Amino acid sequence: MEARILIADRNPAVTLVIRRHFESAGHDVDVVHDGLDALEMGSTGSYDLAFIDHFLPTVLGAEVIQTWTENGVDLPTIIVSTLNDESMIVRCLELGAADFIRKPFNTAELDVRAQIHLTRAAAGA
Repeated sequence: MEARILIADRNPAVTLVIRRHFESAGHDVDVVHDGLDALEMGSTGSYDLAFIDHFLPTVLGAEVIQTWTENGVDLPTIIVSTLNDESMIVRCLELGAADFIRKPFNTAELDVRAQIHLTRAAAGA
């Protein structure tokens, strides 16, 4: 299943790894490096899945997700971050994040979690 994926991370090396991985699997991937761009692009409704770093410049990942949720944007979003504050992780999930993956990550975990959320979204769950 080909999907449109948005990746928002402040670190170009991280976005390159994720981008190459999902493009090699046949997905269409867009990359941004700040929260304001993520907020704008994700609001278009043209993405099937987003990977968002919490520590984005301009607008934090939690704020991006909160704004999307408040505006009715239905975009399964996986936080991929070095965030270790359990209360903030829970807060991101409460605000609408579909999942959370800690950095450093492995691409096998990204695959499995992406597939879970893409399948749920396709089923309307």
